[in-house]
Amino acid sequence: MHKKAWGIIVGVVLVAALGVTAFFLWKSDPGEESSSENPLEESSGEVVPLIQHQPADVNSIDIRNASGSFEVVRVQEAEDGENAVYAISDWEDLPMETSLLWTLSNNTASLSSTDIIAENCDDMAKYGLDEEQAIAATLHFDDGSSASFRIGSAISGEGVTYFAMEGENTVYTVGTSYVSNFSKSAMDFLSKTILAEPADEDYPIVNSLRLEREDMDYEFELIYDTAADDEENLSGTVASHMMSKPVPANLSVERSTPVVTGMFGLTADAVRTPHPSEADVADAGLDKPFGKAVMACDDGNTYTLYMSHRMTGTDAETGAETAYYDIMLEGVDAIYQISEENLVWATVTPTDVASKLVFTTYVWDVRDLEVRMGDQVLDFDITATSADDAEVTVNGVPTAPERYRLFYTFLLNTTAETLDWESQPEGDPAAEITIRTKDGNLDRTFSFYELDDFTCLMMIDGQPAYTCRKSYLDVLAQNIALYDTDEDFILTWS
Repeated sequence: MHKKAWGIIVGVVLVAALGVTAFFLWKSDPGEESSSENPLEESSGEVVPLIQHQPADVNSIDIRNASGSFEVVRVQEAEDGENAVYAISDWEDLPMETSLLWTLSNNTASLSSTDIIAENCDDMAKYGLDEEQAIAATLHFDDGSSASFRIGSAISGEGVTYFAMEGENTVYTVGTSYVSNFSKSAMDFLSKTILAEPADEDYPIVNSLRLEREDMDYEFELIYDTAADDEENLSGTVASHMMSKPVPANLSVERSTPVVTGMFGLTADAVRTPHPSEADVADAGLDKPFGKAVMACDDGNTYTLYMSHRMTGTDAETGAETAYYDIMLEGVDAIYQISEENLVWATVTPTDVASKLVFTTYVWDVRDLEVRMGDQVLDFDITATSADDAEVTVNGVPTAPERYRLFYTFLLNTTAETLDWESQPEGDPAAEITIRTKDGNLDRTFSFYELDDFTCLMMIDGQPAYTCRKSYLDVLAQNIALYDTDEDFILTWS
């Protein structure tokens, strides 16, 4: 109980209340049901201060419970209104559940009993307070003093737990919530969050995310699109990154974001091994990992995540088969276990994150646009910041900016069917579209080659990239022919 409770003792107790109390105390007998001695019958209803120190003055805590013995040490003193920071001794370099560790000192450095149950008790085992059953803990303070105590059985349904100061035979009760975390193992205090999520003001730009896996015989890389730095850029895609390998491609913001920035805040299902040996690493399959993801940020930090081959197990509760991986983050000396659904880099493919949109540049950001299909050519020169001041020529002749805008709307509808970086076309392209932006960030040629009666290959700057429907080329030819008319452009194709 906090210090606020000290000195607040009710002087008048109603007889009816005593009756209710006696009923609950009888229900909470931790001994055998046939026992003639009720260990709660001596309850005094008295609040007694047990430990009176400031939580910030706790510099270490020794704990012995069913999991074994370990030490909690203070690694950062409380200052500027912030709480002290604690860690498990010998694991100070690993991510910790710092808030959980802090409760150990905060809840017990200043602790009062809720009740005196028994004095001069000769059977501490009845309350789970004997050497064999009790949790033993010692708080060490900055002034050199210490406080040792034992935590016994929790009283079902009452929210209190039996408690005794070390070396004494008086049994108290204290709030269960104050002492429940002392039953946890040292492993329970290790954080499952492998890389903390930065605060918004500290969030770095991810310059690149590179992925290597045994099941990929190509390079896979997503890079930051520098056009995203331009607040006036009105690109048709909101993704701040683009694919550079295996093909240049726009990204789906929804599907690519977990791949690009997902290491921040990545949380495992379990900590498998802290400070693993070489044998531990080999046993997890991480001496020769199945794959790795490398995230390079603009603050100079690079994070490399290694993953094992896929493993399966049976869920203890449902009996269902589950898939998981063992992983390690370079610089963090621990092996973690994570479910397949939470490890996107183990299964993601370029097709999973690529957008089907081919052209995404804002219409008035374009400086030059050339569309060529056989003898048909539309060569646009655009000077504009918006529709209000736009000046456009086509094949050297002034044209209405609105007509150009409508034709460009058709191009924005150009969609890819699949990614294809392996096909090699033959002959000359059936069509070519070259686009250059006025800021110089984009200068790219898209070439279309017929693969069969239904499919064509789209190459970007001479590199195979996508497939699209051959019917698109038929509509492209029709729209080029329609440009000098007042007929509506065709915006769909089957």
